Amino acid sequence: MHAEKGELYGAICAAPAVTLAHWGMLKGLKATCYPSFMEKFTAEVIPVNSRVVVDRNVVTSQGPGTAIEFALALVEQLYDKEKMEEVAGPLVYRAGMI
Repeated sequence: MHAEKGELYGAICAAPAVTLAHWGMLKGLKATCYPSFMEKFTAEVIPVNSRVVVDRNVVTSQGPGTAIEFALALVEQLYDKEKMEEVAGPLVYRAGMI
């Protein structure tokens, strides 16, 4: 499993609360999810009301409106900030613009 190997993984919308937390993959980590699902996080999760949260090797995001930020966070984790900015440019997206 990715979590056990320290590999990058993530989820968006309700999935962080209903899958990753349920499976124990967010234990002791900060995470976010779709706002109406925040209370579904297990007690082991540190809920954060933010559009995208990166904690160690996990990226979580709130929903469809944060999908580009989520994707760019994954690019930054897989490569680096420079690559993320390179990818963001043609999207006419500037990190932190929202």
